[in-house]
Amino acid sequence: MSKKSQLLSLIKSYKDSQNKVYESIVEVNKNNELTLQGKEKRINEIVEQFTSKAINIHDNAMNLISGAIEDLQNKWRANSTGRLSDTGYQVGLANTISMIEKGVITDSEDFKNIIEVYKDDYNALATIRTLIDSDKVDLLTLIPKDNREYIKKSLNDLKNNIDNYISQYQIQNDMNLVFNGMINFIENRLRDDLSIISWEEMSNQ
Repeated sequence: MSKKSQLLSLIKSYKDSQNKVYESIVEVNKNNELTLQGKEKRINEIVEQFTSKAINIHDNAMNLISGAIEDLQNKWRANSTGRLSDTGYQVGLANTISMIEKGVITDSEDFKNIIEVYKDDYNALATIRTLIDSDKVDLLTLIPKDNREYIKKSLNDLKNNIDNYISQYQIQNDMNLVFNGMINFIENRLRDDLSIISWEEMSNQ
């Protein structure tokens, strides 16, 4: 199961369970046969029974995202600085750079194939970008943006939301809208490894 599937499973499971708890609390508050103290006691019992599950799902989701960030950073490192000692890769990159400098590669399809080879090497892409004339917009648009910081920020924002909303302090609240938004973001903006699908890629789908 991918990290995305695992995270969705955790969030959806929590959403469904917490919603049932919320509905139970609403029913308790509607019960006119209970005193205020009786309602408070019953609600506290409901919350207490659910708290351990909330903490468990919270911790699993947080650890999953932290692990995904670490895996992505290791992948980026391996695809950039990690290839500095790969002689064959560096020779191929040097030849590619030389061809671009000499203006040999002008066809967008050829350029697209080159970018596909180096798409995960942000250092190589940055070098290639500097070699393309600013008026060659069709080629420049084929070079993916370095969105590593954006990915880390987005995943850390997601962690903050999980920390805030999958919480024993939010159990008594109606959280449907919050979790629907979170699920929508995960389903539509995250890849299986939890990297972010950029808005440019979204618009091209």
